[in-house]
Amino acid sequence: MSWQGKHVAVVGAGRSGVDAARALLQLGAHVTLYDRNPNISIPDLFGQTQGSLGQTHRSAPTGLQLIRGRDIPDWESLDLVIVSPALSPQHSLFEQARAHHIPVWSEIELGYQLARAPIIAITGTNAKSTTAALIHHLLICAGKSAYLCGNIAGTDQDQTLTAVALVAQPSDWLVAEVSSFQLQNVHQFRPHIAIITTITPDHLDYHGSFEAYARAKGRLLHNLQPTDWAILNGADAGIQQLLGWLRADNCPGLQNVERAGHLITDLSVSKVESELASLTPLAPFIMLPLQIAVLVARLLGCSEASIREGVRTFRGVPHRMEWVAEVAGVSFINNSMCTNAAALEHALRTVSKPCIVIAGGVDKNGTIEALADAIQRHCRAALLIGQDGERIAEALRARGYSEGHYVGTLERAVERAMQIAQSGDTVILAPGCASFDQFRNFIERGERFRALVNNLV
Repeated sequence: MSWQGKHVAVVGAGRSGVDAARALLQLGAHVTLYDRNPNISIPDLFGQTQGSLGQTHRSAPTGLQLIRGRDIPDWESLDLVIVSPALSPQHSLFEQARAHHIPVWSEIELGYQLARAPIIAITGTNAKSTTAALIHHLLICAGKSAYLCGNIAGTDQDQTLTAVALVAQPSDWLVAEVSSFQLQNVHQFRPHIAIITTITPDHLDYHGSFEAYARAKGRLLHNLQPTDWAILNGADAGIQQLLGWLRADNCPGLQNVERAGHLITDLSVSKVESELASLTPLAPFIMLPLQIAVLVARLLGCSEASIREGVRTFRGVPHRMEWVAEVAGVSFINNSMCTNAAALEHALRTVSKPCIVIAGGVDKNGTIEALADAIQRHCRAALLIGQDGERIAEALRARGYSEGHYVGTLERAVERAMQIAQSGDTVILAPGCASFDQFRNFIERGERFRALVNNLV
């Protein structure tokens, strides 16, 4: 597709929107960038440029127009809209776009359209970041050229699919974590290997129902061809439910990989041998990512020696079951990425006992009871923070659990943890909730936890 002279509206000046605009401008398109924030500026988004005489230029890149304070584009003469993943499916933009017959893409659809390298795409409610990072690490250890990209926030390789698609060669691999928000507006997006780790209720405030959320994940499979692969965790009830819906719909991509024998749902056939799992102390926390990543590495011809080395040297992903420090015999684990009840249950089931959990924040899925159940099953004590922390404490008290204490802030939680923890205990930040009541995002929450713990050392 030639982008020269095309008129594209990019809605949302976040990371994905700016990268999409930058790529389109490079390819010769005319781009109008819309954002509701009235205070953003071109230099803030794209940086400043130095002229030949050393003067600073604050003008927009050639072909770019920035419109602040709105997120509905001007439809006249428009060829395409690229939308921020934060834009709700109920936003009026989508209805207006249909009325004007203007296609709406997500940033990962643009990245796919630009990519020359094959894509390994990973989605799921939980474990997708670790799975993506581990696949990338195993490929690098095998001597393959690979980029880690997509929705994998909080890492040193936090880059969009579009950004890496422009530079990757056909011989490279793009290992992309993709979210349900991003998959909501894909059309031709087709990975060579599609992976779904788990599907449990999450982001219901955005999607409106579990079925809508699961089907957004399922869009990862719609365009697969017989030469592609789908790896799904068939032990997961949500994935089985999605497969039922897609089979009833006669989903072409699912049919293609099933008929070719390229659909893998039984991960026991690719079980990680106990000797291989013993190479990493992270194995109890990352068994599902380990199974999937080793399977992918073997499908792509990586040697067993390189796989062993990759497993041995993998250090995990920041804010995902990340060991921080040991203080007076107490281990501190940062799992700030844990933002739903299923992730909390998994973290608490696998962490060393006895454990004290720091949980709470914004319950975005209406799962207070499930959060309380997980804490009651696994924790010696709970220190609860944030907007819905007190509600979790009340649910625990209703269960007769007397060690659930609402402390309000992360600072007070870490301080109280040191007061009640004993040598041999594990203190884990596993909020089970979103962070935006007290922090910008889960990354800031995890970094604050790290800093507070390191101040104890």
